[in-house]
Amino acid sequence: MRVLIAAGLVATLAASTAVAQTQTGDQRSGGARARVPSTLRYLNERIDEVAFEEAPLDQVMDWLGTLTPMQVVPRWQTLEDAGVERDKPITMNVRGLRLSQVLWMIMKEAGGPDVVLAYRASGRLLTISTALDLSQEMVTRVYDVADLLVRVPTIPNRMSIDLTQLSQQQGQGGGGGQSIFGGSGGGGQQDNDDRGREGDNEDIDELIALIVQTIEPDSWVDNGGRGTIHAYNKLLVVYNNILVHQKLGGYVEEED
Repeated sequence: MRVLIAAGLVATLAASTAVAQTQTGDQRSGGARARVPSTLRYLNERIDEVAFEEAPLDQVMDWLGTLTPMQVVPRWQTLEDAGVERDKPITMNVRGLRLSQVLWMIMKEAGGPDVVLAYRASGRLLTISTALDLSQEMVTRVYDVADLLVRVPTIPNRMSIDLTQLSQQQGQGGGGGQSIFGGSGGGGQQDNDDRGREGDNEDIDELIALIVQTIEPDSWVDNGGRGTIHAYNKLLVVYNNILVHQKLGGYVEEED
């Protein structure tokens, strides 16, 4: 029996792949340890308090630059062409959020209901622009989705009661010493392995369909866009724009 975790699947993908992509083998203290790249550390830094009351957007961007070693570079001309002015008033009051969360809230406030903003984090450079602008930059990322495919293993030797045999044994006094439980149920481990591989293929196909339907649907080739997604074993190879990779959790590019 296969169990595919559907609820919150894309959100889980974002969380798990973001962590997986930041892990680099580092032999320390006699064992392998994960090194978190600096870009992700910067974005994950928690901010004690953010309080703005009608603060101009350009001042908010300057403030962001004081929080992180990353260089914050808004593409002002592109933003202004889209109707996002430097003096756009920003009002926020939040506590204990990560820098990446605060950044998304600022962009949401600045863009309003009509303009979607996005960012690209690469090394120590944080570029902020419209999603349309950054969508022109196509990127390939590989996502390990093995943890998302959870399966209840099939019991190799299923027990079955042969009622005919049981009746005959009872009629004969139960002689012969043969168990009333039948054989393995057929197939054995090889059948289980084959079913497991077939199950993996079905699960990953369902995952791909879910991503294409819910993450920027118009960006995929099947829907007239440029993005592609292919499965290789339990890996997804995704070629799409920055915004799609941000939503999948693969938005970090390291300078190393």
